[in-house]
Formats: sequence, structure tokens, C-alpha cells
Amino acid sequence: MKRAGGFSLVELMITVALLGVLVMIAGPFTAAWSNSAQLRDAEGHLNQGLGRAKAHALRNRYGMIDSQPAALLCLGQDRRLSLHEAASASTPASCSSPQIWSAQMPERVSVQSNGTAFACLAFDAKGRPAALSGCSTSQTFALTAGSDNVSVTFN
Repeated sequence: MKRAGGFSLVELMITVALLGVLVMIAGPFTAAWSNSAQLRDAEGHLNQGLGRAKAHALRNRYGMIDSQPAALLCLGQDRRLSLHEAASASTPASCSSPQIWSAQMPERVSVQSNGTAFACLAFDAKGRPAALSGCSTSQTFALTAGSDNVSVTFN
């Protein structure tokens, strides 16, 4: 009598159990790797946005004076980081003024400045943070994804 080929039910159950254990072990490592990658992306976007904002403020295309915002970096509800400049010589930069640049921030990354959620950062014509209602004046940011965090300081 010839035995039929294939796997027995016990062999299949052992294989499935081993695969389940491997997935349970690999899950946390995958989440940590994903959080780390998203933090690096967010850090890069934030550094690029801050650098561009400062450069546009120093360029001061519309001749803003004193502490009027010449450039503004905004983080919207849609997680889009965007750079805005003054609309004209009489209209300082705001989050509704013309957009020059934008980048999508990763979903799981939160950005805080001075312990509160980051909304915007204004720069005057000398490239210094300008006081603007609702905007941060700090150049130190805390990015958090899961249990990972990174501090970004921009000068």
C-alpha cells in the first residue's frame, strides 16, 4: 500500500504556531523601526522648512520692517508643513498668505515647541523668530513617535 504525499495536520499546526511566535516577536521591532523612520523623515522636513523660512525672511522680498513676519512656517491640521511669505509690502506673512513650499509630515509624529503643539514659527527680516499671535518663538522642537523622541534645535 502506498502512502499519500503531503503534510499531516499536526505538522501544519506546528508550522502555523511557529510562524505565530515569530510574528509576535518581530512585531515590536517592526513598530520601533517604523517610528524611527518616521521621526527621521519629520526631522528632515522640519529642518528643511526652518532653513527655507529663514532664507526667505532674510531675502525679505517685500521689505518687511521691524518685527513684521517676512516668512512663516505653519503646520496645518492636515499634517502639512508649509512655508508662506508676505503677500505684499503692506501685508506681513500669515498661514493664509502665498505658499512657497510644503511637505507632508508623517501621521504618527507629533511636533511640540515649549511643551505645546507646534502651529507656526514666524521669522522677521533679520531671520530671527518674530512674535506672532498663536505662533511659537522657540527654535527648539520635540518630535515624538510612539516611545521614540528627537529634539531639534535650529539656529
